[in-house]
Amino acid sequence: MKKLLYIVLLLVIKVTWAQAPTANELVSIHSATLAEINAMASPIEGSLIYNTNDKFLYQFNGTLWQKLTPEGNETKIIANGNVSISGTGTTADPYVVSSIKSTFTTNPDGSFTFSNGIDPDVNFSPTVPGNTPIVSNSNAGTGNCSQFGLNETRDLIIQGAYFDGSSTVAVAGQTINSVTINSSTQITANITTGGAYGNFDISVTNNAGLGTLVGGFVLQASSPLSTNSISVTDMVLTGSMTYDGNILTKTATAGWNAQGYSLNHEISNIKGGRLDFTPNQTNLLAMIGLSYDPSSSASYPNLNYAMYIVSNSQIQIRESGASLGYVSSYAAGDVLSIDVDCLGNVTYLRNDNIIFTSSRKAVSPLYFDSSFYHIGMKISNILMKY
Repeated sequence: MKKLLYIVLLLVIKVTWAQAPTANELVSIHSATLAEINAMASPIEGSLIYNTNDKFLYQFNGTLWQKLTPEGNETKIIANGNVSISGTGTTADPYVVSSIKSTFTTNPDGSFTFSNGIDPDVNFSPTVPGNTPIVSNSNAGTGNCSQFGLNETRDLIIQGAYFDGSSTVAVAGQTINSVTINSSTQITANITTGGAYGNFDISVTNNAGLGTLVGGFVLQASSPLSTNSISVTDMVLTGSMTYDGNILTKTATAGWNAQGYSLNHEISNIKGGRLDFTPNQTNLLAMIGLSYDPSSSASYPNLNYAMYIVSNSQIQIRESGASLGYVSSYAAGDVLSIDVDCLGNVTYLRNDNIIFTSSRKAVSPLYFDSSFYHIGMKISNILMKY
């Protein structure tokens, strides 16, 4: 009998243990929202709490609340000297990995450096030198407007090709203070000139070799322009025109068919010069200016640079016949001018005030030329400076 009772007791205990626990029998963990969790003051290390926002269990590790249940997609990212990492790796605050930008620099000696600021730099040196520099021009050459004086310090602009970071400059008899490589075709050298006039060589040297512009640096005393009037024998007349040494007049047959010009007074495109004249009225038409070949035609398209004296008291610029627009009014007695500097730049002036600058440089010597339309049209005080 005792044995039977013992067996029945074992079966009851086994059945009891096999039954699923009820909700009241489970261990309950405190729960709170993320905001409530973060607001807790001085939680005890090892404390557990259930986050009702993301439905995960958190433990306080003495510093912060750490999620205990993995999401299954965690990635461990470790920063080193080349990257920086921000963010917590959550959906709301994902990891952001930033790399350090690398640079590739051209050095003055023609070599190159690759650097990321952390690892040792990598240097590259060309095994084959580049091209030998070519020196073709400077702002101190013959006929250049930027004339250099004795014993002065200023910038020398050197033009050419194949200038690089290793390029150095030398000018015979002068002192080079500094050199700036502006581009592969231009160098600026700050120079202090010597105390003697003359033509001196400009040399540029790089790793590939030496380039020289013989006599490219000119030191010479400046010579002022001389003013010349056009005499009666110097003036060539085509069509119905008269000239008395001062006044040029059209006398008959309206149309662009008459001119006065002179080949005895030349404005060089590499030395410069100027034409001055005065209109005697404002109600008639004529074009006055400069031409490369004035004898080839009496009509206005033959004037390469011209001021169109219009009958509405306005000046229009015409170059080889093409209109470049009205630029100024004028009055009888004004001094109208066309100036050519020693680089070939052409400007138009009224009473010494610039009214237009041409985009076309003079490329060869220029001569006084004109084309008259109306009968009775007159200009006077024709002067050529060169």
